[in-house]
This record gives sequence, structure tokens and C-alpha cells, in this order.
Amino acid sequence: MRIAVDPTAAQPAELLDHDVVTSLDVTVPAGTSVSDLAAVLGPVGELDAEGDDVAAAHVRVAVSWLRDTAHAEGADAGWDERFEGMLAFAGQRGWVTGDADARTVRAHVVPVG
Repeated sequence: MRIAVDPTAAQPAELLDHDVVTSLDVTVPAGTSVSDLAAVLGPVGELDAEGDDVAAAHVRVAVSWLRDTAHAEGADAGWDERFEGMLAFAGQRGWVTGDADARTVRAHVVPVG
């Protein structure tokens, strides 16, 4: 899965490739600042950054946002099981925090362009 975030877009966050549950990253246009990214995340999650280097940052993505958005985009009947498998894998590496509706999963921020 990929979350494309563009602070200049009318809809700043968009879930892409919701069927790909073997990876998760957040892409931003090259030159996006940490503060610009943090300002537009909203329900997607929270920025986890030390300093001003957006390429070294992560986003703690709300699991509920991922699930709700994927279903709104037509995730198939087996998607939830595959997604839970991804979360189990991420949890073994310490990338999942919280519980129930407050769970988040860590995603790398990748500048593109």
C-alpha cells in the first residue's frame, strides 16, 4: 500500500494500491517539508520525525483509516485477513502501537520526483 500525500492538493492524502498488503509507505513530493507534511495528515495519522529531514521521517498511520479507506475503495472479501497478516508481521518488528481503534502502524516517508 502507498499513501500519496501532497500538501498542495485539494485532497492531500490518497490511498493507492490498497490490494498490496506486503508494503506500506507514504510518498510526498520532493521538497515537502516536515511541517507541511504534518499539517495535512489529519485522520491519516501522526508524523514521527526527528529534525527537518522528511526522508528520515515516518508516519504512524491510523489502522482504522487504512481499513475504512480500503473498504471504501472496494477491498475484496479476503482483504481484512491479508491486512491483519501484514499488521502481525509489522507488530513483530515493533511497528504497531496502540490497541483496538487506536492502533497505528509505522510507514516510511519517501520523497518522489
